[in-house]
Amino acid sequence: MTPAGVILQRPVPDHINLRSLQSAIHPLKDVEGMNPASIGNIIYNDVALAPCTAAAAVELIRETGLNMEGLEVVMVGHSEIVGKPVAMMLMAEGATVTVCHHMTRSVAMHSRRADVVVVAVGKAHLLGPDMIKPGAVVIDIGINQTPDGILGDVDTEAVKEVAGWITPVPGGVGPVTVAILMRNATIAHQRQIASGWLT
Repeated sequence: MTPAGVILQRPVPDHINLRSLQSAIHPLKDVEGMNPASIGNIIYNDVALAPCTAAAAVELIRETGLNMEGLEVVMVGHSEIVGKPVAMMLMAEGATVTVCHHMTRSVAMHSRRADVVVVAVGKAHLLGPDMIKPGAVVIDIGINQTPDGILGDVDTEAVKEVAGWITPVPGGVGPVTVAILMRNATIAHQRQIASGWLT
């Protein structure tokens, strides 16, 4: 019997091409949702094996009870494994998504009008209270090692005075990501049985 799921441990050595490794994992065993085919499936609204952290962010937004249809969301960060998948998954739910990145002229101009701000850039305390609309939902995916400990991309203590709902770092998106990984493993196993790989 072959394993039901494969997880690629990162970082990989510099001489190894990460994308080649991600592509080598069969989509039916890709429990992390990192294979380019798995990410591409999101465009067609097949999110069953979506990247775990992206799926976790969407689940957390869903848990707020906000109606996704017409929701104004700003995604700060446009990585292939978090930012872009989050944007695509939220658009599939009917949200209006603006993606900001390092060339965006004014992130604050966009984030201040958003009902939901999701940030994943790896820059400690990038977002402050002046960048958030009162009552907005803030999903902080950033993990930054600093002399002051692990900090998110959001200045949580200051922003929680403005936001209506905010995820802590650590202990916010991370545990949900692990739960999504377990869900993906179960789905991968079911799909492998359905395809005849496993009996």
